[in-house]
Amino acid sequence: MVLLFYFLIFAAVQDIQSGKVSNRLISIGLMTGLIFQVIEHRVCGIYFFLWNISVPVILLYLLFQMRVLGAGDIKLFSMLGSLLTFQELCRCLIYAFFAAGAGSILFLAADKRRWQRLQYAVWYLLLFLHSGKIKPYEPPYKSEQFSFAFSVPVLAGTIAALFF
Repeated sequence: MVLLFYFLIFAAVQDIQSGKVSNRLISIGLMTGLIFQVIEHRVCGIYFFLWNISVPVILLYLLFQMRVLGAGDIKLFSMLGSLLTFQELCRCLIYAFFAAGAGSILFLAADKRRWQRLQYAVWYLLLFLHSGKIKPYEPPYKSEQFSFAFSVPVLAGTIAALFF
């Protein structure tokens, strides 16, 4: 469990500093998760490992297609799943999105163009529901867009999910 938090802390620091999480860190986390699953469940551990790393890809693919979530964020959730049970992973996903929502509300509250951004978000959602086609989400004032290190809410959500 402690190792999991080291991985998430390193990921958050990398994400804040460079805007992405290194594939090397994700790979080391995945290998560690595979080893732990095999030690705990023997050969069935491979099944649990493959299932848990696939769940975030399946669940979050639509958000990736919309360009709302990056591939690195999905890989981070897969690494998380490799080290946790399915139920723990699901709780972490839910809590991480709640933490990201809270962080987004704080950023939006400080944004002077919040009403234009909210209007665009509603317009985008209505367009998606009407057409059924996925288009990349490209908010207005993209040049002024802040970088949101999603690994920080993942860390916060994991702490909340596993300890509260």
